[in-house]
Amino acid sequence: MRKHHSIKRLLLYTVIGGLVLAAMIGIYVLLFGTFGRREVKIILTTLGISYFSVTSLACAAAYERRRQAPLAVLGLAVSIAGLAFFLPGLWAEWLETAAFAKTTAILAVLSFSFAHICLLSFATLQRKLLWVHLLAVASIVALAGIISTMILYEKGDDLVRWAGALAILDGCLSLCIPILHRLGPGLQLPLAAETYRQIELACPRCGRQATYPIGAIRCSRCSLEIDVHIRVPQRAGS
Repeated sequence: MRKHHSIKRLLLYTVIGGLVLAAMIGIYVLLFGTFGRREVKIILTTLGISYFSVTSLACAAAYERRRQAPLAVLGLAVSIAGLAFFLPGLWAEWLETAAFAKTTAILAVLSFSFAHICLLSFATLQRKLLWVHLLAVASIVALAGIISTMILYEKGDDLVRWAGALAILDGCLSLCIPILHRLGPGLQLPLAAETYRQIELACPRCGRQATYPIGAIRCSRCSLEIDVHIRVPQRAGS
């Protein structure tokens, strides 16, 4: 468990370090560069690294919490593939070819869509409202399909209207889902503290397993401080 935790921290620090380095280079180019061809490539590199890093982190967070795990793994793979296409394509100027540019653009669209679905999966809705989440996922998938089709075939006369309508629906549902999550069973905490006095758990840092009282606890081995709260969900339909 400690090894898994260390690898995770190393990956996060690597992503953060890459983002900070890319941001510093981008800021330097914007303030002191001459905006030649190389400077434009540096700025685009910064934007590309930031974009695919954010989508990767969203998918990785969902996978870690076992939220939409298959889609999270697929989204992480698409984000990595998108960055792998974008950076060499930009500097080797392969993006000037239509096929390579279209592939990279479609990967960017798909990585955003997977990240979007993964972020929405963190919300917990009542069973009677699950259709809202399913409709949001369907609109995201449909919008990604339409945009990818427009990129691939370079035809958007009839599809632009559908893309706009789906984007509005997607935006509306994406705003409603967090609100429904806050209004859902997560706020109902009737008698949890009175019913459950202690919990048995393993420390996420050192792996020591012990029984602790509910509330603020400290691992007896590594002194990691943990806040434990128990929430009793409402029954479906209540």
